[in-house]
Amino acid sequence: MSGKYFPNWRTIVRLAFILVVMAIAVQAGSMLHSRIKARTDARAARVGRPIPYTVTLRETVHDPNGTTTMGPEYCFAIRSDGSTLMRTIGKGSQRTLYFSSGFQVDTNDGTNAKTSMRRPNENPASWQRDPDSKCLNSLAGKPMTSTPETFLGEETIEGYRTAKIANGGTTSWHALDYGCALVKDRWDFSATEVSEKKLVALVAGEPDANLFDVPTHYREVPPSERILGPKKECAACNDHSNKVLQMADEDYKRLAAKPQ
Repeated sequence: MSGKYFPNWRTIVRLAFILVVMAIAVQAGSMLHSRIKARTDARAARVGRPIPYTVTLRETVHDPNGTTTMGPEYCFAIRSDGSTLMRTIGKGSQRTLYFSSGFQVDTNDGTNAKTSMRRPNENPASWQRDPDSKCLNSLAGKPMTSTPETFLGEETIEGYRTAKIANGGTTSWHALDYGCALVKDRWDFSATEVSEKKLVALVAGEPDANLFDVPTHYREVPPSERILGPKKECAACNDHSNKVLQMADEDYKRLAAKPQ
């Protein structure tokens, strides 16, 4: 993409954490439609077993002026029962938990808030890439994304044998011997505008149970309040992000988990 589409890089950096949280946590948003499509075939047969791991990456943003800005830290974890975690730590800490029991819980750990929804048609086998497919397909035997991905060959990253995969302007590297754990990715906005995530740590085996713990005192709130706070103030938000938040709140009204 040329600079024409990104006229104010500093604005993008300010928006980064909010947009990352939405991209991970807001399932109704248009930014996630391709991933949701790959996950929601309830009838798909499980063709493999989840491979548990925990991986942590750190983002670095390079702007056209040569300035480097540190972005959020990301943690991805998968349990052997198929439950998954995605956590971002930047200006706060937020998590998205998909439990194999059919529930999704998003948390804002800084404000002790959570959003709980029922996802009864989700198939846990579609949440993890299959190493036997060079990480292009899920364990349910379906492509991981609705937009075609391209396998570019194997490459060693930080000592790990990886599958290098391209999808549009994004290139990702997945550890073939560790359940296709993401160990690096790169998003090229243009020739001079780049976002990179690099490996901090990869641990095989069951994740720390605390990563999946949702304290009972967390308040149940809609997505917009969880992300922006009770006053829902967001000076950096634009029309697109506001629309995504609105769609998320509407989705929440339909799928909110009933109190037990």
